[in-house]
Amino acid sequence: MLVVMKIADLDWHTDLESAKRRARETARPILSLRLLGRLDEPYSCANSRYFRTLLYPEPRVREAMSAFVLHWESLRPVPKVTIDFGDGRTLVRTITGNSLHAVLRSDGAPVDAILGLLSADAFVNALGRALPMTRTTRASELAERHRDALADPPALPPAKVEPDRIVEASRVAMTKHAVESPILAQLRALERNLEEDTRTNELDLHARLHRLFADGTTFTDAGAMVDWIYEHLFLMPPGDPFMGLDAPDAFSALPSA
Repeated sequence: MLVVMKIADLDWHTDLESAKRRARETARPILSLRLLGRLDEPYSCANSRYFRTLLYPEPRVREAMSAFVLHWESLRPVPKVTIDFGDGRTLVRTITGNSLHAVLRSDGAPVDAILGLLSADAFVNALGRALPMTRTTRASELAERHRDALADPPALPPAKVEPDRIVEASRVAMTKHAVESPILAQLRALERNLEEDTRTNELDLHARLHRLFADGTTFTDAGAMVDWIYEHLFLMPPGDPFMGLDAPDAFSALPSA
């Protein structure tokens, strides 16, 4: 496997030790994406598909990410469901998963994490707020940084995926607009969902992580922090083989045919 691969026109380390060596050489911290599935394959979790296609290509996002050495690691295969239409056609979709960007010092010590889906503006802001934490060397200093983050929560602008001018331009040619409008409606739905996810992830889940660090908790390594986030914030314990998908329902009580 390649130790460094180009994804979304960014250089990503696939080995954390390699990323740590590069971080020491360049005096930069590490941004470590943890996801279900693989970042270099189409059927990774929905979050990482958004990262590849819409988030990372944004110029302001790329500039903010340049302050970090980039690393990605697959936690486990992403669950997929296949619908068989009975005539030779099938449809494959991923059905669960979440992801995070762990913020690490150059030695790999975890100091923060950016959780789930964020809008481009919120993601850039989160990177900027996390960067000073990577320069801390004492646990008490890191706790103080997180207390400051709790006292000054981020202002979240509305998420914008698709500019209004695209809708206006489409309406100039009404025949073409009739074809394009379903796609534009999907983009509007994505915009609304992204705004909701951003608020939940930054103002609720991230605040709970800040509070943990602010209380003096430290993690032995990035993996320990990632496991805690998946179990306590994402409610997807890494040790659950079914990722919460085996919840009982009415049909599970029926005998097998």
